[in-house]
Amino acid sequence: MSDKKQMRTSTKRMLEDILRDYPELPKYIKLREEELHHPTPDKDDNIGGGRALNKISNPVERLVLTIDDDRRLNWLKQEQMAIDDCLDESGEITTEIINKLYFHNYNNATIRTLVNEGDVPVSYTKGYQLLNDFLFKLAKKLNIDVL
Repeated sequence: MSDKKQMRTSTKRMLEDILRDYPELPKYIKLREEELHHPTPDKDDNIGGGRALNKISNPVERLVLTIDDDRRLNWLKQEQMAIDDCLDESGEITTEIINKLYFHNYNNATIRTLVNEGDVPVSYTKGYQLLNDFLFKLAKKLNIDVL
């Protein structure tokens, strides 16, 4: 990728937050699915009797529709898939950079500290280039405008 590409700082921070959440995504997805499997029942204001005319009576069908249509759940799954794809498409060094910067608690590690401590065998410039290329790929997969 070109070295001349620019990304808004707010977009970069958002992508970095998404990456920091990545290790927790399976838990978030499971919690959201549990919420959808066991929703809090709606308050029944029907005092005089009668039935709801347009309500789906089959709870399994209602659950499937809810899970398929849930925006939050779909976004979490999309984030997870996009990060997985970007990691699969990245080289070993890029994957190591992403792991150490975002997936593990390295106490505010930066490319500079990773290079200085010998955690990644590249220069600062190359490390930043690999990181930025990864962030651009992730933004593209998530359909996030970078400019």
